[in-house]
Amino acid sequence: MLKRTSIIKFILITIIAILGILLCVCPFSVPQSTDIYNGIIPSINKGVDINGGISAIFECSNPNDSEKGLTQSIDDSLAKIKSALEYEQFAELQVSRQGGNKVYIVASGEYATQFNTSFSYIADGRELSFTVVSVSDSNPNPRSFSLSNEVAKSYVDVDYNAKAYGVRIEFTNAGVEKLQELKTYAKSLSKDSVYLYLGDLVSSNSLAEVDIDDLGEKSIFISLNSSYTTKSSSSTSSAREREVAYYIIGGALNVDLELREISSISPIFGKNTQLYLSIALAIIFVGVIACLIARYRHLGLLAGLALTFYAILFSFFLMALPFIILNISGVIGSVCAFLVAVLAMIFLFEKIKDEYAIGKKIHLSCKGGFKRALWPILDSHIIIIFISIFMWIFSPAMLKCFAIALILGALLSAFTSLVIMRGFIKNYLRINSSRAKKLGLYRDKNVKEIKDEQVQIIKDDMATSIEGGSHE
Repeated sequence: MLKRTSIIKFILITIIAILGILLCVCPFSVPQSTDIYNGIIPSINKGVDINGGISAIFECSNPNDSEKGLTQSIDDSLAKIKSALEYEQFAELQVSRQGGNKVYIVASGEYATQFNTSFSYIADGRELSFTVVSVSDSNPNPRSFSLSNEVAKSYVDVDYNAKAYGVRIEFTNAGVEKLQELKTYAKSLSKDSVYLYLGDLVSSNSLAEVDIDDLGEKSIFISLNSSYTTKSSSSTSSAREREVAYYIIGGALNVDLELREISSISPIFGKNTQLYLSIALAIIFVGVIACLIARYRHLGLLAGLALTFYAILFSFFLMALPFIILNISGVIGSVCAFLVAVLAMIFLFEKIKDEYAIGKKIHLSCKGGFKRALWPILDSHIIIIFISIFMWIFSPAMLKCFAIALILGALLSAFTSLVIMRGFIKNYLRINSSRAKKLGLYRDKNVKEIKDEQVQIIKDDMATSIEGGSHE
């Protein structure tokens, strides 16, 4: 009965492993829904060297009325540029100062190749102004409140109640004070709304009319009347919203930008980089499992099943953790992490073989092997984790993914070898606990099998020896 139950368990575990593999690699349409499941591995954020991307270089100059140095002005502007771009569907985004007067932007992801024109919007920043009365022929110069310098963020947003796209503008503390001044001024004139202008105060630059009560504490939402039909990301909004959002953020910068260069970045091995890497990783995985089976027989099969769960969990965490951007160094780190898991399995199996070689029965050999392998495996994995943390903190950006992959791999390796593998072997011994050759276990013919009582005597003798030796 126990044997049949164990066989059923292994069948279910194998089915789960196959389903896990399919979920990792196979996209499919969700039944009775318009959503599409892309698969775990395709959904992992991938860097420029794997996925390709786009880069832009802006040359910066100080406005005529600026009292700050150019370097400080650029550094102050980087945060605003990055905060605006972070709302897009970029797998990887780098915004940095290059040299003394340039801003360098690198973005990767499926959407990056469609982003060319938006860079020109940032360079062509425009001033954001508020008035209490609209600009007209009869009133061409109303009192205006310029809030461009007080804009902290500007990005595309969605008003779900109105089912419309728009632009969300967030202000600094100084901007909040100006908004309160604007509201007070409007109420003093018994006005219920204010008018927004992008650029010069002319009627053609009118952006929107906003009710006084809609002026929030730190942000306002401007509806540009673009219909919203699906609950997808704001990156699917109309070009008008994106254009306005980047004009506003460009006008809020402390420097004047001039777009010098836009260029596409190809993946390191060409457009089929992801395919080549997938084939290489699959060959490594299958080759390692084949070697384990050849040497350890059924133990190798169990290791293959355990390592399959390791690979599924590893892929899931690469996809689920938002700060992981997989690049070539991350792929190399993933391979090294997988080899760490394989070496842990080999070390465990060798300890089991050593236990069987001195005469222990199969179940006692497995128990003793796990006991002898526990601390060496934990110690080695802890050392790997500490070294990887050190690398993560002090290494350049390109190598951080290598360190993160090793940390994640070491944690999952310890769990796989000491927890998952223990459960698999315990379940397997109910099926086969007497045919050692099927497990790749061998002992010299002259070695007699140790009975359970003899094992206990050996343990007692070892304990006595540790405490101080035997007395004559």
